[in-house]
Amino acid sequence: MKKLIFAIAVFIIGLSSIAQKPERIVSFIIEPHECDWYQTQAGLWKKETMKSKKNASAWMYYYLATRYLHVLCSDPQFNMQEADYEALNEIMDEMGKHIPGSYEYNYLMYYNTGWGNPENGKYLLKAYEIDPDRSEIYPDLIVYLEVNGKYAEKDKAVRHRQEIAPSSPGMLAWNYNALATLGGNAIILTGGDNDSYQKWTLQVVNNIRPDVRVINTSLILIESYRNRLFSETGIAPFTTKIDSTNWKNYNQLIVEHICHNSGSRPVYISNSVPQEHYASLKDSLYLEGLVYKYSSERYDNVAVIRKNYEQTMMLDYIEHPLAYDISQSIVDGANLSYVASFIQLYDHYKLCGEEDESERLAALLRHIVLKAGNEEYKKYVEEYLSEE
Repeated sequence: MKKLIFAIAVFIIGLSSIAQKPERIVSFIIEPHECDWYQTQAGLWKKETMKSKKNASAWMYYYLATRYLHVLCSDPQFNMQEADYEALNEIMDEMGKHIPGSYEYNYLMYYNTGWGNPENGKYLLKAYEIDPDRSEIYPDLIVYLEVNGKYAEKDKAVRHRQEIAPSSPGMLAWNYNALATLGGNAIILTGGDNDSYQKWTLQVVNNIRPDVRVINTSLILIESYRNRLFSETGIAPFTTKIDSTNWKNYNQLIVEHICHNSGSRPVYISNSVPQEHYASLKDSLYLEGLVYKYSSERYDNVAVIRKNYEQTMMLDYIEHPLAYDISQSIVDGANLSYVASFIQLYDHYKLCGEEDESERLAALLRHIVLKAGNEEYKKYVEEYLSEE
């Protein structure tokens, strides 16, 4: 009996040690985790730095776990406070004492302040010089090159990133279904990482819709970048300066300006862009799938949704992924963006008496919300489809 108890104790301790193992920290836009996981990992990696002050990898993962904990678990989410930044700065100070010449220190010196501080570009370029094959640097490097107008170098970086760290197959398919449905020579406004980088990848690596100009609504807050970008795309200069009266809706003012001054180029807004960035334009926006099209004149957008669904979009990946995808949970969440347009198309099929098509689309809608695990969407879709 004692031997059995001892064996069980050893087994439990073994499980505990496995659970307490420090793990590589990957960006939450690729592989998200719960808050408890980031908190545990931050503590474990901190212990590793205490074992060896020269362990550059431990310092980086300690920083990243701490940062993602503060970013994802703040209230409201993504809204870090001064104390959060102080905690990260303290880690950087310690890294500066022990590993100042490392790739990790230089990369995180840039990442800690981001593209908003042009003076820190030297740290990013130094890290890239030390090790150009570290995949985590590429999102920041691509943005840096885009913002500074170094497009040939940016394209090179996009290609190399895809070679060493291929994009999520599901997110590539999702972004393809946005790009492929746009009008010629379009402008597409995007809201984040997963609806920007993959579009650039499709354009550069796969030569899909290189005529489209992808404009990230966060990056256009940088005045020098915005001025050059507007000049390149034929958009009239935006002369409104940010001040105490407009800083809360400054992004919305820029989006309005683009829509009203794009000349002959059609403007689309990804439905992943925060709604407050385009709320004032809602009466002139028409959903066409994963994007809204700005139009001063009314038109039959449901006919466009039908064409995109039946003829343009690649949707097999939703029900039948062809490969393992580390970002599957991200993909499943992104696929909820189809729901609004597919509901409109479902109503159209029902109205036209096309029962086979409506039933097929209803099954796809149910699959999307089931995979995403979003109870609010699941309830809404089920109740909607159950109505006579």
